Amino acid sequence: MNTNEKIQSITENSELSEYFKIYLTNPINLLHFTEFFFETVKKQSFSYNWHHGVICDKLNEILNYTHKTNHLIINIPPRFTKTELAVINFIAFGFALNPNSEFMHFSSSDALVTRNTTFIRQIMESDVYKSVFPQCTLSNNAKGSITTTKGGVLYAAPFLGQITGFGCGKFGSDSFAGAMIIDDAMKTQDALSETIREKVNFTWANTLISRKNDQRTPVIVIGQRIHEKDFCGFLIEEEGTIENGGKWDVITMPAIIDEGLQTERSLWENRISLENLKIQRELDKWVFETQYQQNPKPIEGLLFHESTTKYYDELPSNPDYIHIQIDPADGGDFTCSAVYYIKDEKVFVGNVIYTKDNTDAVVPRILDQIKLSEAATCLIESNSAWILFTRSIREKAAEEGLSTQIRAINNNTNKEVRILNHAPFIIRNFYYSNNGNTEYQLYLKHKHSYLKMVKDQKDDGVDCDNSACEYLKRNGIIPKM
Repeated sequence: MNTNEKIQSITENSELSEYFKIYLTNPINLLHFTEFFFETVKKQSFSYNWHHGVICDKLNEILNYTHKTNHLIINIPPRFTKTELAVINFIAFGFALNPNSEFMHFSSSDALVTRNTTFIRQIMESDVYKSVFPQCTLSNNAKGSITTTKGGVLYAAPFLGQITGFGCGKFGSDSFAGAMIIDDAMKTQDALSETIREKVNFTWANTLISRKNDQRTPVIVIGQRIHEKDFCGFLIEEEGTIENGGKWDVITMPAIIDEGLQTERSLWENRISLENLKIQRELDKWVFETQYQQNPKPIEGLLFHESTTKYYDELPSNPDYIHIQIDPADGGDFTCSAVYYIKDEKVFVGNVIYTKDNTDAVVPRILDQIKLSEAATCLIESNSAWILFTRSIREKAAEEGLSTQIRAINNNTNKEVRILNHAPFIIRNFYYSNNGNTEYQLYLKHKHSYLKMVKDQKDDGVDCDNSACEYLKRNGIIPKM
């Protein structure tokens, strides 16, 4: 029997509908529900992996109202079906079990909660759902919410959005009657913002926690870890885990199980292989450890200790490649322009311009730098405000007949994370002058005082080195590892 024939049989045969209702609810089985509606609504098979069973077993405890605290945290890498199970199918199943349930669903953006609500509605409006669970009928068609004819409600909103006037669960209920479900409370790009982290945590403690209509109303928090002091870290620290006599039951699923041991393996080989996970790890070690391994570490402290800096007495003769990297001043920052000589996969930092002088004073110095070094390439980190600066250098270099390729780049990725990722290579393979001038010494002083993962510091020279490292790796001039 194909899927369409199966749907037709269920919708036309009340006994068959009743059979599937018993199959899904006696005992309650979220995994069976998900697989069943994947087939009948999405018209495709659910790609099962063992971790789905672990997650569904915990969520079944919530639906059965047998969980010890009804407070559950699921930390799992991105794209591992967490939202499909713990938001979309969980809520649709919860309404099927009790059409009078009251849900609240929060995520980091309006677009995400709207999408999730749409998918929940697709299940509940399907002919199969209506046949198997005829007692649950929708009564609205509004964006961002669902209501049933039995008084059930789903209210969905951004985590930091307007949420007054709504609640979840039922007072005095001794069985499942709704839940609060939080899926990725923060965007990953906000992980390093202490202000946003504190705002999220404040919102929980002063607003969301009061939205539960009963102390036993379940709360489910799902998402990847993004910082040591992210929302999940805050909940665990402030309210404790079940193992320590606290509130939260925490399921942690790293992308690489038994990392570093002979038994190491991918959490979901068919989704992303162990080999590809290792490649991902090398590209972004801090992010991988945090978001994929669910193991955020403290990241404050000096990154480039003076004791680890390598020096040279003379620049190498006949270098394999010469490159210039320029980071123009932004506001009260320094303009940094450095010449990098590559020899035998080592990078020697030659002449450095490190100044707060205006562009009229800096441009002639950069042109001399290009001319004297005979660099093959010159990259200028540039935004809209620095287009004229880049154009001026390019035009003046052309007038003097210089052959250096001069290009502008615009990097919108997180600077602190990029610097942290490439720091090990720079520490191992970059060499600095033992007798640099005053500007060179200040450039090194700021490098040695650079704090990892801290914003608003004197990082112009560090950023320049890092951008040069990225360019040289990207173009195969130095190895990526």
